[in-house]
Amino acid sequence: MKFASRLERLQDKALLNAMELTETEDMISFAAGFPSSDTYPVEAIKNSFIQVLELEGKEALSYCSTSGHIKLRKLLAKRMQDRFKLDFKTEEIVITSGSQQALDMSGMLFINKDDVVLFETPSYLGAVNALRAYEAELVALPTDENGLTMDSLKQAMDRYGERVKLIYVIPDFQNPTGRSWSVARRTEFIEFISAYDVPVIEDAAYSELSFENKLESPLSFYDKKGQVVYVGTFSKIFCPGLRVAWLCARKDLMEKYLILKNAADLSSSAIAQRQMAYYLQNYDLDNHIKWIVGRYKERRDHMMEVIDREFPQETRYSVPRGGLFIWIELPENKDSRILLRRALVEKVVFMPGGSFYPSGVKNNEFRLNFSNMSHDEIEKGITILGKIIREYLSE
Repeated sequence: MKFASRLERLQDKALLNAMELTETEDMISFAAGFPSSDTYPVEAIKNSFIQVLELEGKEALSYCSTSGHIKLRKLLAKRMQDRFKLDFKTEEIVITSGSQQALDMSGMLFINKDDVVLFETPSYLGAVNALRAYEAELVALPTDENGLTMDSLKQAMDRYGERVKLIYVIPDFQNPTGRSWSVARRTEFIEFISAYDVPVIEDAAYSELSFENKLESPLSFYDKKGQVVYVGTFSKIFCPGLRVAWLCARKDLMEKYLILKNAADLSSSAIAQRQMAYYLQNYDLDNHIKWIVGRYKERRDHMMEVIDREFPQETRYSVPRGGLFIWIELPENKDSRILLRRALVEKVVFMPGGSFYPSGVKNNEFRLNFSNMSHDEIEKGITILGKIIREYLSE
């Protein structure tokens, strides 16, 4: 059989392998960016489905509009206004089957072969793969503790000009580094990019997982031109299995997204959307988020404590202020893939850093997820990993 050439661009199977390894018996997995299944409000979800089936069963089991269940979109518009002062109208919101579908549709909408997409370095490998499939040139721009560096962005816009068709960023508790953009960097970014006709995808998957009881205003808040496409999801703050996410864009862009959405799957799950709407109306999602953030903060603190104790001084890392990840740097001449092979023998797995680079791969870094393992598993797994790292660095 002959396959489409785009498949050759998707040879990095790191995300697929991470998903598979989570089901390996006795494996301590710090690899996949999963929320903890302990935090899923199972009884509330169960009751919500029962109520939806009893009250509107025929509608819930039918097709839904392509844009999504109107009640859910209205509730999302109000919630984003209450939480982030984002003024998106109901018709500017479409429900997607996970945020991954929103990324895929964005690639389909904006990218032709050999166009340029700008990324933070490193960046979410799911977005890298989704946008790489459209045969774009992926250009990685450096980041610092305040976010995407403005000098590198200005240089890229000067160098590539009209070839730049899309910018993808995660301003809050970034995957994989856990970093967040400062307010100054957000405002400077929007002020600069508004001079160009380039859409910006703002991935807000982790924006509400703050350990400091403070939510920063999204890039969309500062955007007066309507060039930021906001992508939100319930996967990290509720549960991922329902695959309910949303995309917000100005009306003329939304019309085009809806054409693509209709071609992709006609509509997202009607029953999942109605269940989510029922939950938002009858339960306190904000209180649930506050509870899971407390649990994740405890796990972050415990992992940092064990890392500080067990990892050698040659490793570098910083304490994330939210999200799900800790980013570890080994000395430049070391390779985290070698470390991973040794860790797998001991039934410990993490995500090597090279997969998070859109271009110019570095292999001396790796990502640890702290949300999905218990305190005991964190203690055992990080202790094993520390021993392996010490032995590796001493060679």
